[in-house]
Amino acid sequence: MNNKYFVLKANGEIVEPGKYLESSQCSKNFRVFIEREALNKKLDSDVKSDYVSYAKKLGFDWEPNSDSGFMRFDYKAQLIMRLVKEYARQLVYEIGFPIYEVRGANFFDMSYPVVQAYAGLYGDRLFQLSAGKKKLVMSYDASYPQFNLAGKYSLRDKNLPFGHFSISDCYRLEQSGECMLFVRQRRFFMPDLHPYFKDIDEAFKWFPKMEKKLLESVRDINRHYEIVVEVSSEKNWSKYQNQIKEIAKNLNQDILVAILMDGIDRYWIINVDYKIIDQLGQSREICCIQIDVNNASRLDISYLDKNSKKHNPVIIHAAIPGGIERYLYMLFDNFRKSFPLWLYPAQIRLVPVNKKHLAFCKRLVLNNSQLPVRIEIDDRDEHLNKRIKQAHEDLVPFVVVIGDK
Repeated sequence: MNNKYFVLKANGEIVEPGKYLESSQCSKNFRVFIEREALNKKLDSDVKSDYVSYAKKLGFDWEPNSDSGFMRFDYKAQLIMRLVKEYARQLVYEIGFPIYEVRGANFFDMSYPVVQAYAGLYGDRLFQLSAGKKKLVMSYDASYPQFNLAGKYSLRDKNLPFGHFSISDCYRLEQSGECMLFVRQRRFFMPDLHPYFKDIDEAFKWFPKMEKKLLESVRDINRHYEIVVEVSSEKNWSKYQNQIKEIAKNLNQDILVAILMDGIDRYWIINVDYKIIDQLGQSREICCIQIDVNNASRLDISYLDKNSKKHNPVIIHAAIPGGIERYLYMLFDNFRKSFPLWLYPAQIRLVPVNKKHLAFCKRLVLNNSQLPVRIEIDDRDEHLNKRIKQAHEDLVPFVVVIGDK
């Protein structure tokens, strides 16, 4: 059964996708987004992206001695990964409710009913293996490890909301033909945030505060998200359409809504995907926010109200600013306009004309050591022009030649 799509305008008006495409309000990227997401139109494009060449220059590549979908990080890439992870922490801790960073295991025993229940949500995308007599499954994301901890807490309503957070390596058995550097890997790093709320109203109340951090992270790099709100059923659209309309209103942006018509009982009521149209004309998901109403009861996460009555919290799933690698894909996709200065491994390279200027270069580095900037010196015994050319090939944004003049 086909899903039902429509455009939800910022003013709350609902428009059929084909009719919306005829209007002058439809931007170029949103047009592509609607055609790909709602109309399933394949777009032919002769545009080529050079994001892979930029990625490789900064140390990101496939691991040649592993299976499909596993990346390696050279020293520059590893620094970039660490910086983005710290950026994710900064964004998350600014949301406003208490955040507790935790870490779970990578392997779980399928003999436990709660593991089976959660693993059953992901089907053939799971990495599974045998160890002795045990059947193990690798962590698909950080949800189950965090939920397992939450299920052991003695919570009261005054403890909510609070969030679990972790940046974990996750494993998904993507098909080899589907693997794409940065966008789809079999191992990737996810800044998983799971806040727990007393009820759906409280979850919707905090939703825009999390979304605000997502939008802040994309505006800072001169990109823009096209947004689709997936609703798990027509019943949930009827029940929560006012809250969904509020999402478009708060964004002051027209968005796409997809009502899923397959009858599957999902754990979430809405799933909001934040996507870019990349240089290839493809719609690429970078991050999402889900409102989960079923996993708390499935995994025995509960709290007591003031009358000591037991309730299951509502959980939000979010990745801010998105999957680490997918966020990087967004930066590399439009490298010259989007890659931020703070993320370059070396922001300034000093190139002394000859050896007699080396001491001055070292003094410059020492005198500016208190600044939040990474400076390096190219003191190789190579011709000046060759070293300047090499700096540009290494993607160093500022090259300073030091000489008598």
